[in-house]
Amino acid sequence: MCLAPLNADSLPEKFARRDLNKDNQLSREEVPESFSRFKFTQADRNKDGLLDAGELEQVARKLSEKEKKTTSSPADPVLAAEDTFRLMLNVAYRKDPAAKGNSNKLDLYLPSTKGFATIIWIHGGGLHGGDKSKINNVARRFVAEGYGVAAVNYRLYPEAIYPTQIEDVARAFQWVHAHISAKGGDPRRIFVAGGSAGGHLAALLATDQSRLKKHGLTPKDIRGAIAISGLMDVSRVGAQRRKAIWGNDPENYAAASPLHHADKDVPAMLLLHAEHDTDDRRAQNQAMHDALRKASHPDVSIHELKDRTHNNIRPNLAGRDDPGARLILDFLKKQIAAREPLLEKHE
Repeated sequence: MCLAPLNADSLPEKFARRDLNKDNQLSREEVPESFSRFKFTQADRNKDGLLDAGELEQVARKLSEKEKKTTSSPADPVLAAEDTFRLMLNVAYRKDPAAKGNSNKLDLYLPSTKGFATIIWIHGGGLHGGDKSKINNVARRFVAEGYGVAAVNYRLYPEAIYPTQIEDVARAFQWVHAHISAKGGDPRRIFVAGGSAGGHLAALLATDQSRLKKHGLTPKDIRGAIAISGLMDVSRVGAQRRKAIWGNDPENYAAASPLHHADKDVPAMLLLHAEHDTDDRRAQNQAMHDALRKASHPDVSIHELKDRTHNNIRPNLAGRDDPGARLILDFLKKQIAAREPLLEKHE
């Protein structure tokens, strides 16, 4: 069979450029590392160890379907000007001389006001990729609204497997809780948020009490959690990725799944997902919502963001009229207002 040439029209450009020997096929060594780890086997339908034009076309078709009728960049972005906030890059929250890159560091975006609430934002990337720098525009959008943002890095697979990532996030939370008052923030107003893998970690930190307990804290120290298209049930991940990151022990799958920690006493939670997320990802988030409601949780809500894919929710949050950003801002204001009388009485 004659294979059609691989070009930008039939294959995402980043893959086409990797066909180094121009044989109209890609080996595992030629594709991006993250794709090789977790998606190559699924894409290789005939199991010959190569992706031919037909198989690559199928990958491109799926990507194209997800991107149809969606907006990849924000309209009328709201970004705080650089001279209106303080930016502290690569602050170490965990001492580790052997840390690779900035895996033990966070970036602080701090408004000029005092007593501000802080959002600890956890980046996505499947627990094997991503970086806090990707959150820059999102952070600048929320700092423009008067919120501090701590954009957190954490160790990634293959260097790190479960529970390293959630332990790093818990350590970062402890650092922010201990130091934010010195930066002008209020440690009683700390939220956790993230998308995809970051949404998974935000939900897990809020629901698994054991993670913060190690640092003398509890999920009650989290004012609210915002989980965007997060993984809620590890057991439903593809076998290759599941075993690589969480091992072979089913007990790990339960421990690492926010769904298995659903309880009425976890912090207020806002669950968001994309219209064009996979059916399973949408179902997992609905299951998380339903489990919390069944447990008599008093403040959990779920929303599907129309005209959005799994990958473009985050960049669009910078848009002035973005529905996701509006839901988050309303959630933040609601949680702060709900607790203010209690805080004043305590003081």
